[in-house]
Amino acid sequence: MNNKKCNLVAVLLLLFIFVNFAATAQDGHRVFTFKPGEEYQTEILTNSKAIVQRGKQTLNVNTVSSITKLFSNTLANERGYTFNVKIKSMRNEIDAMGKKLVHSSDTKSDSTSVILKALDFMLNKPVDVQINKFGVIQSYTDYKAEMATDTLVAFAGIQPEAFEKGTLLSIIADFTYNPGIKKNFSWGDSVEIDKQRLVTKFWVEDINEKTSIIKFTSNISTSLLNSNQNGTYVIDNATGIIQEKILYTISTGYQISAGGVTYAVSRSTSVSQKTKRVK
Repeated sequence: MNNKKCNLVAVLLLLFIFVNFAATAQDGHRVFTFKPGEEYQTEILTNSKAIVQRGKQTLNVNTVSSITKLFSNTLANERGYTFNVKIKSMRNEIDAMGKKLVHSSDTKSDSTSVILKALDFMLNKPVDVQINKFGVIQSYTDYKAEMATDTLVAFAGIQPEAFEKGTLLSIIADFTYNPGIKKNFSWGDSVEIDKQRLVTKFWVEDINEKTSIIKFTSNISTSLLNSNQNGTYVIDNATGIIQEKILYTISTGYQISAGGVTYAVSRSTSVSQKTKRVK
């Protein structure tokens, strides 16, 4: 992958890595407890509307994707846990230039379509993610995602999940219920990824012994894109699992294609994610 392609991927990963990051409102960090064989299933619905412009040419790209992921705990010891993460199924609709492309993992794709090949490529590609007892990623295996990343970033706004050492596993939050924490309690946090810093404000929208509802706003400016994001976490206090996420992002700026062509881009993306234990 050349440098321009790496820059594009790095910038867009910044927009999605925050989905994997939740700050703590306490001085200490939450200690998570998982048992081998536990499985959690995540349903993710994404709506994206993008305007891509090069010179006088304008392309409107609207996408809707529904993805099911499985997080399986394969190892637990004193150092932490290993989760096997994979996409089980997906359905995608891509509407561009008045033409609609529909993809479903339940049916065989047209072998001549590059975009459909890329979507199929993402299915059932397991990644083993090692986390410590605080849920922070220590290491992970990976597969070569150039085929999926380049095509999907350019045309559909869908991409494989980004795992980043030092961030939390995406289905958990570093938040511990405390009766002393009340509604409207707020705090701030920042994280640096690929030399770019996300600054975020969190606050408690609602809290009780069973669940905590945390809202946030964040902003990041990179050399190519400016992005504003807001969202909501619904956290199960007993386990630390994020039962539901609602995210909304607006991004404007530029992106560079695999061929080195620069495009002006404006994109709004909404994400709804629900996670439940299935085993």
